[in-house]
Amino acid sequence: MIQEIELSKLKVHPKNVRKTYRDIDELAESIKAKGILQNLTVVPDPDEDGTYFVVIGNRRLTAARQAGLETAPCFVTEMSEKDQAATMLLENMQRDDLTIHEQAQGFQMVLDLGETEDGLAEKTGFSKTTIRRRLNIAKLDQEELQKKEAEDSFQLSLTDLYELEKIKSVEKRNKILKNASNSRDITASVRREIADEKREANSKKLIKMLKKNSIEAAPDSVSMEIYTGKWETVKTYSLTEDVPKSVDVKPDGKEKLYYYKQWNELKVIRRAKK
Repeated sequence: MIQEIELSKLKVHPKNVRKTYRDIDELAESIKAKGILQNLTVVPDPDEDGTYFVVIGNRRLTAARQAGLETAPCFVTEMSEKDQAATMLLENMQRDDLTIHEQAQGFQMVLDLGETEDGLAEKTGFSKTTIRRRLNIAKLDQEELQKKEAEDSFQLSLTDLYELEKIKSVEKRNKILKNASNSRDITASVRREIADEKREANSKKLIKMLKKNSIEAAPDSVSMEIYTGKWETVKTYSLTEDVPKSVDVKPDGKEKLYYYKQWNELKVIRRAKK
């Protein structure tokens, strides 16, 4: 049902993820000259009789107030809370008015209201992959995310944030985001972290196999003596390549063997013979 409703009885929806509006001055001038050309979609406020929340048209409401209008044409309807949130999210995403932070919070809010990923995908038309990616962004430190968005020189993009998904730890993702000085830093830091994680994982696998072969960790003194001729290398394993299924080195019973991690390699060493 379409009806004219006083602006004083219309409220910007509290669950509208868009917090800022662009080009309000221009829209206000247009409304002042031509009026509101498209109805607002509103739902009754359950806590205050005679008032309404604007589901579609919060930007027009803001501009209409600035233009000095007293009423606005409204389509009054009934919607569940999660349908209201999904509708506002879809409208804002289609207008391309949301920041990355607002998009992520919008998707998370709809799910928090009880919607499923499948239901959200059906209602909004976004793929489940897109939805999951936005939800991953919602897991980041939102305060830090907004800071990066506000830095014009940073030029944060969704592509940069998708790179962070390659890191399992959300804590590490936040650390990379915080320490990045520009968008290129994110990609470079992710690559370094992935390489570090691979080296660490390979190191653990190799050490486990070496220990089974009675090869012990090298004494602390090795770090100072490794280049003095007191030690010699028996075998070297790369930590940047795939780990072999088994290790082919073990003590012969006459001398001890030790493992020693050095840069991108794990070495099996022994005391040099005099």
